[in-house]
Amino acid sequence: MTSVIDILRGINAYPIPVKEIISACEYRGVACDEDATTDLMKGKAFNLVKADLLLWLSIAPNVSQGGQSYSFSDQQRKDLRNQAQALYKEFEPDGSAIQKPIYGYKGSRL
Repeated sequence: MTSVIDILRGINAYPIPVKEIISACEYRGVACDEDATTDLMKGKAFNLVKADLLLWLSIAPNVSQGGQSYSFSDQQRKDLRNQAQALYKEFEPDGSAIQKPIYGYKGSRL
C-alpha cells in the first residue's frame, strides 16, 4: 500500500520538500507514514493538506535540479491557487481552514 506522504508527493511533478509535506500534515493532523486509504483520501484533513500544498506550489520558485528544470507559468500558478481554493471551499466553507499570514511588531526595538 502507498503511504500518505507518497500520495502527496505525487500531486505535482515539482519536487516539494519533504519538510513542507510533513509540516502540512502535522498542521492538519494527518499521519504522513500511514497507509493512504480511500476513506482517508476522501476525508477533510487529507484534502486540506492537499490544498495547503497546492497553495504552496502556486508560490514555489522556479528551480533547476539535477539537469531538470521545474517552472510554472502565471496561468499554471493561478490554476494551482484555484484548485486550492476549491478544496478549501468544499471542506471548510466558512474559511477557517485557510492559513493566513500573521503580521505585526515583535520585539522591543524598531
